This record gives sequence, C-alpha cells and structure tokens, in this order.
Amino acid sequence: MKTKSFIILIGILGIFQVVVGQSKSRTDMLKDDLKRIFSLVPQTYVVYQTKEKITIDGKAKESSWQKAEWTKDFNDIEGDIRPKPAYRTHAKMLWDDQYLYVMAELEDQNIWAYQKNHDDIVFLDNDFEIFIDPDNDTKNYFEFETNAIQTVFDLFLPEPYRTESYPLHNWDFKGVKVATVIDGTLNNGKDKDKKWTVEIAIPFSAVSFGMGNGKPKLEQPWRLGFSRVEWNTEWKDGKYEKIKDPQTGKNLPENNWVWSPVGAISMHMPERWGYVKFSPNEVGTATEEFKIPDIEFTKEALWAIFYREEQYYSKNKKYCADLNELGSDIENLYDTSLYKLSLKTTAMNYEAVLDSNDGKTKLIINGDGKLSTTVLK
Repeated sequence: MKTKSFIILIGILGIFQVVVGQSKSRTDMLKDDLKRIFSLVPQTYVVYQTKEKITIDGKAKESSWQKAEWTKDFNDIEGDIRPKPAYRTHAKMLWDDQYLYVMAELEDQNIWAYQKNHDDIVFLDNDFEIFIDPDNDTKNYFEFETNAIQTVFDLFLPEPYRTESYPLHNWDFKGVKVATVIDGTLNNGKDKDKKWTVEIAIPFSAVSFGMGNGKPKLEQPWRLGFSRVEWNTEWKDGKYEKIKDPQTGKNLPENNWVWSPVGAISMHMPERWGYVKFSPNEVGTATEEFKIPDIEFTKEALWAIFYREEQYYSKNKKYCADLNELGSDIENLYDTSLYKLSLKTTAMNYEAVLDSNDGKTKLIINGDGKLSTTVLK
C-alpha cells in the first residue's frame, strides 16, 4: 500500500518536463523526469568549531558567529524553474563538544505567528525548519521547526513519508535551546517589518542512536536540510489570513524556500539534502574545501531506479523486473566501466545492486528506499 505523500511524489516526478542548461553533462542525457532532480547538485557547508561560550539569545553577537560564513541564499524547493523567493533567507553553523549551533536570518515585511504551544503544527505559520540525517541512510532522521515566537514542533521519523511508516510526534529534542528576535512588530499588518532571526543549539545527544553520544565523526558528513515555509497572506479584520484560491476556496499553496533545492515539493527526500562536514579547526583559523564523494553521485543511479519503480508500481501495481524498461538513460548516472547494475524482483519488493568490478564496493537499494553501502578496504 502506497501512502498519499508517495503518490504526490510520483505525480511530481511525472510532470517534470523541463530541459535545464545547455552544458554537456550526464544530466543532459537523462529523460525529463530525472533531469530536473539530478541537475540539482546538493549544497555543501563546512561547520567549524567554536571555543567560546555561545549564548542562545537570537542575537548571535559572539565573535565566532561573526567569523562563520553564511550559506548560499535559499531558493525555491524545486530550483530555478520557480520564481526567486520574495525575501532573503540564509543561515550559518558552528559546533562544539556538546551542540550544533544554527543561526538563520529571515527577511520579511509581514512577521506573524499564532501557534503558541509546543508541538503545535508550526508550519501552519511561517516558520524555519531543520532536517538532520546524521548517518546519511535516509532513515531515522530528525525534524525541528520554529516560528517567529520560538514555538517548537519537533519529531523523529523512522522513515520518510513515502513509506508506510509514521513520524513520532511525541519525540522531543531533549535540551534544545532556541531564541528569536524580531526586527519589526509581531502580528501587526499596519506597518512593514524587516526580518526575524533565530538561534538554535541542538545537543548532539539528542540526535544520537543507541548508547552513542551523537557527536559527529569528522570523516562522516551529515545530510542536512534547511527550509522556510512562507504563506501568502493579507491583513484582514486585525489578523493575518491566508489568501484563498478564488476557484477552489482553499488556501493558496505555501512557498517552500530551501538552502539546497531537492527538485520536488517534498522536504522528505533525505537523499537530496545538503552535505555538512564538521571541521576540527576553530572558526576563522582555516578554510577547508569539501567535495562531495564520488560514491554519492554513483548512488543516484539507484535512486533513479527507485523513482522509476514507484512510477511503474503506481500504474501496474507491481514492480518492474526489466532494467531496460525502466530506462537506458539510468546508465548515464554511473560509470559502466567500474560498476555492473543488476535488478531482481519479488511479488512485493525488488533489489537493485551496483557491484564494482574490483569487488570492493556494493550498493543496494530496495522498494522501501533503503540504500546500503558496503566498501571493503
């Protein structure tokens, strides 16, 4: 049984009919449904250490914050095929032995927030969101949301919504600290505001698994997504109200502005989030480059099979057993001189495998979207 969100994803993949760019690359040789997604290279960020005490007050005045670099400005979640965001959003990060620190600045002329209680559905307001997958397996990841009055909605997801799994809404980030500062007036549509800032300290212990302390391994980048939800509103009868579609009477869709566009209107595609590398160097003392490992791009061949298999399943109520039927263009996503691709199916599942010719690397994905990697020394 497929979930509603999964059907939405299939529909999104089906309507990508955009050819992007003219430069010669492997994505130029893909069919349109995959071209849109794989033309968007995930963003990267090197997080440097701070040696000074960070006070979470929403102001980020410490010298470490002044030295930390901003991310690239947020873009639409689907990328450049959509209009540029109306307001600027960017973020920066630091870390120490206990916390991952995040500071974000959200420009906005109309700052409002009505969700007041912990675990209210914060994205019903304009909000700032963080998604964290510490081990890059697209499973067991964390979501944090806050609005301009620092109301927190946090949850743990064993699986993305595209599976039959359900998020754990009663899970909380233990020990998290958050503060916001508003440059303007809250819930007042009679004037123009400037921005709101949010500062967050997430304990590594809150994103640990088993008996671990959650402290990042320097050799293992995290997958991380930042998102901003921005609704279309109007000031009416002393309150901000969402603008409705005159044809349907429903609220106009929210804007989703993100650090690293995923190519579809779904933040719950962890395989498309950005990469965050933790540096042992103190902020301001060094400059490091981070290159996405080649194996991460090789994985995209298996994700292409996953997306195509979901399209196939939605039409045929079974998985495809023939790689050729899924599309010969998938070969453009991996080096055929280094890997061999195979596929086998059962009545209810499938397994696609990339085996390296030297026998040292094996990548496997199945119908649950679980991608495992084995690399022999």
